[in-house]
Order: sequence, then structure tokens, then C-alpha cells
Amino acid sequence: MRYTDGGGLTAKQRARREQVRFEVAELFTQGVSPPQVARRLRVSRKSAYAWHARWRDGGTEALRSKGPSGLLSRMKPEWRAWLAAELEGVHAGPFPYVDGIANAGR
Repeated sequence: MRYTDGGGLTAKQRARREQVRFEVAELFTQGVSPPQVARRLRVSRKSAYAWHARWRDGGTEALRSKGPSGLLSRMKPEWRAWLAAELEGVHAGPFPYVDGIANAGR
């Protein structure tokens, strides 16, 4: 699986992004404009303006992470275990592998 929790950011990455948004809220409280916030924290102006709008309407709480995005997996745990066992040792790619080397019709 590409992502540990099914898609998007890991919990650690979400926490880091949330911390950045809390820093943004502190800067907005100090009267720093969105373009200045974008420069200081090296984020896009679009994000800074979006965060400013959310902060203006709901304060710091409005910038809190909403958790992982997307739907929860409908795959049953026993199916997940079966699939992991079936895929054990299978290599991704369009060609059959022998000893870790792709054989493209040789």
C-alpha cells in the first residue's frame, strides 16, 4: 500500500501541517498579511489566503486538521491478509522478473 492510512498524508505529516496552520494563526493575530505569511513560511499565497479566510471566520479552531481524507476501506481484514499473502514476492511492472532483472522478451 502506498500510504500507511489508506491515502493522503500520514498522521505525522497531518500533525506537522496542522502545526504550520497554528503558526499561521499566530501571525494573523499579530496582523501579518497573507502574502507576508506565505513568504515567511514558504507556502503558497493561495493557501495563506484560504487559511486567513478560515481563521477570520472561525479562529484557530477552524485551522485544526479534520483527520484523514477519503472513505474508509471496505476491505475486510481477512481479505487484506489474504491479498498481502498472495502478493508476497510479486514485483510490480509489465515484465516477468527473474533474479530481480526484468526479461523483456529475451
